[in-house]
Amino acid sequence: MANLSFLSEEWLADLADGAADLPEQPGVDGVVRFVVTSTPHGKVQFRLVVSNGRVAEVLVGRDGEAEATVTWKYADAVAQFKGELDPDVAYMTGRCKVEDAYARYIFDLRTVFGSPAWADLLADMAVRTEF
Repeated sequence: MANLSFLSEEWLADLADGAADLPEQPGVDGVVRFVVTSTPHGKVQFRLVVSNGRVAEVLVGRDGEAEATVTWKYADAVAQFKGELDPDVAYMTGRCKVEDAYARYIFDLRTVFGSPAWADLLADMAVRTEF
């Protein structure tokens, strides 16, 4: 049963809890800001701080440094977080915009955000999420 509203503070806290358990990958580090426009919660921004392949922190809000910023329209963010839209396809077709050090997100952090463990985390969350 869905009990979390997608991109709410509770949903982001649940994401942080689950992502902290991703498999360790020494040397895989970075900070990515996600921006999702036109959501039921307004414009939502958060940063994922990756340390050794795990999401060490999920920081809500627009403040703070990030190496790359990934911007989604709400419908495309829903599709991506539900596992229905491949992030590479979204980038190549313009359904998400990556600014600044796009190679950090697209290539360097692929082992995190393109991993089966990340996909499993999102699938688990999707069954508990109201989109």
